[in-house]
Amino acid sequence: MIRLLEEMEQERRRMNELGQALLEQSIPLSVHEELLVLSQKVDQLIMHLHHAKLGQTERQYVQGGINFEASDMV
Repeated sequence: MIRLLEEMEQERRRMNELGQALLEQSIPLSVHEELLVLSQKVDQLIMHLHHAKLGQTERQYVQGGINFEASDMV
């Protein structure tokens, strides 16, 4: 999961740098193909991270690592 997080952060930085450069050149972000591809890649990595975290939480619950008690929910 750490690898996914590092890859997502790297791609997010690339996307932000490209977006900033495009803004400085007054180029619309919504029509720049490379930026759109990077955005989709970041979205996919975020979804992979979400699913990985969800799977980890489910495994902890099944293995008894998470304790849901009524007092915790008040």
